[in-house]
Amino acid sequence: MPALFVARPNRFLVVARVGSRRVRAASSDPGRLSELLRPGARLLLAPATPGSRRRTRYTVVLVRKGRAWVSVVPALANAVLAGALARGGAPGLRDARVVAREVRHGRSRFDFLLLHCGRHVLVEVKSATLVENGVALFPDAPTARGARHVRELTEHVRRGGLAAVVFVVQRDDATALRPHAGNDPALADALGEASRAGVRVLAYACRATPQGVTLERRIPVLWR
Repeated sequence: MPALFVARPNRFLVVARVGSRRVRAASSDPGRLSELLRPGARLLLAPATPGSRRRTRYTVVLVRKGRAWVSVVPALANAVLAGALARGGAPGLRDARVVAREVRHGRSRFDFLLLHCGRHVLVEVKSATLVENGVALFPDAPTARGARHVRELTEHVRRGGLAAVVFVVQRDDATALRPHAGNDPALADALGEASRAGVRVLAYACRATPQGVTLERRIPVLWR
């Protein structure tokens, strides 16, 4: 359902205008989203599942930025990557297949265990929405959990395993991705250390439309 952004009282709630009425919608992206959620921004809302006990009847799924839609549903990143893998359309991970999801390893759960080139690869997927001057930046808010996951993958690789961190940029105007050291220096440091240790760090841009989100192309990861 089309709507216009009015306010965000907290990171889980958005107030939007639909015609002449105001509605409350859930926000599933805990990031700041300050460059997207501006007064009057166009939104697309999805209705809540019938019979659910949620306090809000809608969820914000897309935000219009310029001439493109941006997906603000982080959980979609996993589905987008899995779909691309199933079609053989994830450059850098071609012919990889999902062996398991939500895999417990050490103190954490990781999104996927893949089989690629005859070996198992632990994979953590991150959804990115912030883009400045064509460069996607992650994260747009500090995440201690993210740094912990990256460090555990680094240790896994140092012990002889394989691992990857995959950034799914849920918009199509990014030409590269860079760790956002200004927002989360600990995560940026952890990612740099991981890359040097042999953890693969991959990034992909997506096309987001009201019909869905699809992985479009691989983009480079910048370290400076």
